[in-house]
Amino acid sequence: MVESGRSAAVASQLVGRALEGERAIAVDQTNHSVVVAETVVVKWLQPPVPSPHPGVDLLRYLAARGFAHMPGFVGVYEVDDMVLAVVTEFVPGALDGWDWYVDDVDAWLRGELEFDVLVESAREMGDITSQLHDALSGLQRSAVSVRAYHAQADSMLQQAMRLVDGDEGHRLRSLERSVRVALEPLRDERQIPAHRIHGDLHAGQFLRVGSGANASRQLLTDFDGNPLAEPAERRLAQSPLRDLAGLLQSIDHVGRIVVKRRHPDRRRDVDTFINAAVAAALGAYSAHHAVDDAIVRALRVAQELHEYCYAATHLPKWMYVPDEALPAVLARR
Repeated sequence: MVESGRSAAVASQLVGRALEGERAIAVDQTNHSVVVAETVVVKWLQPPVPSPHPGVDLLRYLAARGFAHMPGFVGVYEVDDMVLAVVTEFVPGALDGWDWYVDDVDAWLRGELEFDVLVESAREMGDITSQLHDALSGLQRSAVSVRAYHAQADSMLQQAMRLVDGDEGHRLRSLERSVRVALEPLRDERQIPAHRIHGDLHAGQFLRVGSGANASRQLLTDFDGNPLAEPAERRLAQSPLRDLAGLLQSIDHVGRIVVKRRHPDRRRDVDTFINAAVAAALGAYSAHHAVDDAIVRALRVAQELHEYCYAATHLPKWMYVPDEALPAVLARR
């Protein structure tokens, strides 16, 4: 917990004028965020990260490139070469996708929102991701071996099977053969384009003001990267297809949340949403970037292995999501 007044002091220092009033953002997250003066957000890193911070690198680069789909970058608070906090613009009334998209699917199921509006939100996510990768394409431009992702996924599978117990663990282990088959495209010896990417792209990173048909544009946030990776790893160039896979699976996850929390009797309808929304996001992205469907599907499976490990080590109540999403992506061709 950050002591009272410290967030306002840091924000005032970076903005260059006195700011007063603090309000913690009470959501499930790795870090601790405080809104100051309803103007900026001070995100305290837990634990602090050695400088240079991978997320700060991206924010500065994107700001210089004029990337418009993110809150403004204010600055960073460092002490003894350690990044303690990152400060960005506060967007009043904004909800993240775990809230607004779940609400929209709920509204559609209750007959209060058109299906086309629901799917358009996913298309916009795919388009913003495409623009993000356009902006980042010159940052650490290189290539990466597809096979390296197979080794990572295999390690994640072993870790997940070791960490996940109970019925979820039994079901995961029963899928091991199918998972290994789905990961086979990642054994490819090819080198594919790479550059810096978001690294933890999912629906929760998309902020939006307003609701349903009256919603304003989406803004992308939280560029810190994979919370399970070390900072040095987060600064590596990666295939942008990893971001795409994370986005597509997170749209699936929105549906799982809706079924679990609000409409356990509407699973078939939610599957209709998932299929249409995933296709819309993928279509919007692939209109501007080359997509290898086999590799993306394998990376989507790898993403679910990551979700198992994240749930087991950070957020146990999330376990139902990969428990349902992994069999679903394995069933798709």
